[in-house]
Amino acid sequence: MEKTIIRMKKGVELNKPILVVGLPGIGSVGKLVVEHLRKEFKAERFATLYSPHFPHQVMMRSDGGIKLVSNSFYYIKQKSGSHDLVILTGDVQAVTPEGQYEVNAKIIKFFKEVLKGTFVYTIGGYSEADAFVSKPRVFANATSKKVIAQFAGADVQFGKTKGAIWGSAGLLIAFAKMSKIDGICLMGETGLLDVDPAAAKAVLLVLSKKLGLKINTENLDKMIESTAKMLKELEQSTMFPESKEGQKPTYIR
Repeated sequence: MEKTIIRMKKGVELNKPILVVGLPGIGSVGKLVVEHLRKEFKAERFATLYSPHFPHQVMMRSDGGIKLVSNSFYYIKQKSGSHDLVILTGDVQAVTPEGQYEVNAKIIKFFKEVLKGTFVYTIGGYSEADAFVSKPRVFANATSKKVIAQFAGADVQFGKTKGAIWGSAGLLIAFAKMSKIDGICLMGETGLLDVDPAAAKAVLLVLSKKLGLKINTENLDKMIESTAKMLKELEQSTMFPESKEGQKPTYIR
């Protein structure tokens, strides 16, 4: 394999699809969101992306087999007249700058020219400090002022973040803009956690309103409860006992 390729099943017809992308990243927010959509709506896989820019590894399957690392496209058919949804997730992202540019440019070209797509959502996490965020906000950056206006009243904050959006979450939006496709990057506020279900739920609630989806978040709610319990136990286990002088306990950072 010398270049990035996308293998697509024959006979798939989609109606003005909207793309939602969630790949491994900060807090696993994007991955959690898209995997939740995939399972909730029983999305069907219709295309797979392979690239020599992905890590040189295969995934071990539970049945003893192997699977080459990849990204997968799934579709969710909407009611007649509505935009169908295409969701993209996967095991990895490209590991080099050159790979990131090639893979993400390929995705946008496929979405525009083959699928005739109309809008791109990328999902990620945003973290400023190593601190647990109990009530995550949703931050965003978009391809135009027109898109920003479309999210007025959607409980999304623009212009509150700083720095760079790394990887596919940022580059896909940039390439979408270059290809005259509207798009937005939604980022759930996170910190400390490698897997943050609360940040993912905050983003899902925004998506449910904008896409007209009824999303059951019961599984995420259970993960949030489990995470809170784990953090409480960790906090208690790292607390120093009171000193003889009666000082308040401190914590290991």
